[in-house]
Amino acid sequence: MNFDPSFFKEEIRCDFPVDEKRKKIWAVELGILEKIDEVCKKHNLTYYAYYGTLLGAVRHQGFVPWDDDLDIAMLRDDYEKFQEIAAEEFTEPYFFQNAYTDGIIRFMAKVRDSRTTAIEHMAPSLNQGIFVDVFPLDVVPDGINEEAPTILEVQKEIWDTVVNPREILMDLEAGKQFVLDITTLVNLIKLEKRDRFKEFEAFSLAHFGETQNVDFIVRQLFYGQPESPKLDWFKNIVYLPFENIQIPAPAEYDKILTVLYGNYHEFVRGGSTHESVIMDPDIPYGEYFERYILKKEQ
Repeated sequence: MNFDPSFFKEEIRCDFPVDEKRKKIWAVELGILEKIDEVCKKHNLTYYAYYGTLLGAVRHQGFVPWDDDLDIAMLRDDYEKFQEIAAEEFTEPYFFQNAYTDGIIRFMAKVRDSRTTAIEHMAPSLNQGIFVDVFPLDVVPDGINEEAPTILEVQKEIWDTVVNPREILMDLEAGKQFVLDITTLVNLIKLEKRDRFKEFEAFSLAHFGETQNVDFIVRQLFYGQPESPKLDWFKNIVYLPFENIQIPAPAEYDKILTVLYGNYHEFVRGGSTHESVIMDPDIPYGEYFERYILKKEQ
């Protein structure tokens, strides 16, 4: 992606100083998004600006000035198709990072630029280039489908077999009741960790579309958010200006942002969600580890 040199000039946005380094980080993320857009168009997949990126597109026509990341979302069915083709499509310098391509299991995926640095974990073996987050949206309880709370509970139990298998076994021995039967839980735990997570994703895909609400499942599993966006709100797409490009967004973005942020028109300045991440747009993460972290440990 080509940028006019003026893009990188320091400036004040909403009384917040945006320096050259932040602009360079934004430029890397926009370059990653350009590649994602190319892949999605090639395979007829739909993605949406989401979270802070959607907020920035609507309120700032670009990044939220004090933010340093770029978020997109996909409905679970398109997300699974995206995962299937991503490893082949995102070749050097890009890297598609999910539970099956790198050594960490998350509920979502990332597309990274290996020429840069965004260190989240002190683990040089992981790809830790600057990234765009890709969030899957799953069905969640809508107050209509009586089976929806059970679906959510099963998702929680499968996830617990991924991260807390010993605790599950201890609870079974203590006689705790689960939605899933004992045989299913034990058989899940016998699987490799990644295969357990694969079962979580397969279950989520199998039940996609069974409720009228969708959400990034973490909001429901761990934070119990009272409201979630409606699936219908993602039916139509509009393109919103975002820095030097147009970015796809759900046509009902006002309703979605209200659910996610309340009065989203009110500026609430804070740190980004990646305040603890070491970011450098000019140095590959491997070189950064060697130069600034590993030498200090010697």
